[in-house]
Amino acid sequence: GLGVQARKLADVSPAEAKDYDLICIGTPVQGGAPARKVLAFVSQLPPVRGKKAAVFCTMHLFGDKKVFQLLKADMEARGMIFLGGFSALGWSRLIANFGPRIFNRGRPNKDELARAYDFGRNILARMT
Repeated sequence: GLGVQARKLADVSPAEAKDYDLICIGTPVQGGAPARKVLAFVSQLPPVRGKKAAVFCTMHLFGDKKVFQLLKADMEARGMIFLGGFSALGWSRLIANFGPRIFNRGRPNKDELARAYDFGRNILARMT
């Protein structure tokens, strides 16, 4: 819905945040929190006062509210304006990265992807 190409965190430097008007970060919920790599990336972001931010996540059953709270606080501490978050069930394992992915097969589904698209369009509309 944002009309942009997603980039992997490994391919982006936190210092690049100053070059963007919107920083939108996605993460799985792991142990009730954002993935460690995402937390580390956000902690390395420079102060970027006035830049806008949004978050999306996939989860086994729950945890999205805590993910949004943690990332919102970190982003706002760097001067960003938090525009919101979106979550959907994701194909998952019962415990962290152990075992086969047997839960939430086919997730996010067509309806959740449509809601994700609408979330992106809403964020984009709030950018102007």
